Order: sequence, then structure tokens, then C-alpha cells
Amino acid sequence: MYSIDIQSPEFMKYLERGEREAFQQLFETYHKALCFFAARIVRDHSEAEDIVQDVFLSFWKMDRGGFPNVKTIKTFLYNSVQHRCLNYLRDLEIRDRNYKNLNKEDLDEDYFLCQQIRADVVAELFDAIDELPDRCKEIFKRSYVDGQEERKIAEELNISLNTIKTQKQRAKSYLRGRLGDLFVYAGMFFPGL
Repeated sequence: MYSIDIQSPEFMKYLERGEREAFQQLFETYHKALCFFAARIVRDHSEAEDIVQDVFLSFWKMDRGGFPNVKTIKTFLYNSVQHRCLNYLRDLEIRDRNYKNLNKEDLDEDYFLCQQIRADVVAELFDAIDELPDRCKEIFKRSYVDGQEERKIAEELNISLNTIKTQKQRAKSYLRGRLGDLFVYAGMFFPGL
């Protein structure tokens, strides 16, 4: 597998020719953010995953020659996910119930843009978390993503409570440095951080 900058013109050529490595790179770049975006609309993580998978499959099957750059592909992916999410809600008659929970003004383009930005921030957060050393990453995810208590983590991993606290501090320190200004938003997505 070659490594090529997703923003480069060569990447677009590989993608247009239907090379799986290029498609895989595109998938890995946008999958998490699109799933988060979809889940915010349909309020069902499993269904959000299915919707995103369907959008990527449709994209793979279509003629990709009409996309001049990755930015247009990203816009297409987000718009496709948004439309499929809304169709899903309508088809299952859940739309009315979910729309009642949102103010009518929230359903405009600003709402969806805001959700897309949030999804991008979450994707960046998860990318940074994935860079943590394995044990540190596992403890961070169990604590902040899954919401497990420190004692339970210590018992399940057969390590001391102090080790849990130390690893959490190391993770926070790394993420603070790695994410810079984005770190302030991490608390919105990971309570207690």
C-alpha cells in the first residue's frame, strides 16, 4: 500500500481509477466523523454506522471523475449522509418525535454545519487518543469514553488505582499538547476530563 497525501492531485487520480488503497485512505479519514455526524441526527449509533457504510458503498460504485478535489468529496459525503439520515427518520416515522426535540430554527443549514464541525472535532480527538501508548489509551477510553470508574478499571486490568490515575494524567498531558486549542472542547465530549 502506498502512502499519499489525501489532498494531493495524485490521490484524486488513484481514487478516480478505483484503487482500493485510495478509497481505504478516504474511508479512514472521514468514517469516524461521518458516523458521529449521522448519530447526532438519527440518535442511533448502529443505524448511523449503517448509513455511513451505505454512503461509502454508493460512492465507491459511482463515477468519481466528477469530483475535482477532496473538498468536494467531503461535501458530497456529508450531504449524502445527511439526506440518508433524514430519509431514515421519515421512513421509520421517528422524524416527528426527533424533530419535536429540536427547535425549528435548529433544522436549518447552520444546525447541520455545527454538527459537521462537532464531528470533525471528535474525529481529531479520537485520532489523538489513538496515538496514546496502548495501556494509556485503554485506560483513557475506559474512563472517559466508556465512563467506567477507576476502581473497576483497576480490578479488570489487575493494576493499582495509582497507576490508573497516573495513566489518565499522562493521557491528559499528551492530549493537551497534541490538540492545543482543541483540547478545551474535549470536556464537552468526555465528561470529567
